[in-house]
Amino acid sequence: MIKRLWNTIILDGSIPKGEVERMMDNSYLLVVAKLTKAKQQELLTQLEQR
Repeated sequence: MIKRLWNTIILDGSIPKGEVERMMDNSYLLVVAKLTKAKQQELLTQLEQR
């Protein structure tokens, strides 16, 4: 993994919970977008089974 592209946040309450969740969602979507369509579908199927 390329750690120079990572962001660090300190969870001390200075960043609103909604903003942290938004950043996590955006990061997740960036990763999923790089997967093959087959892997994306497999992930979606796994999430739907939960």
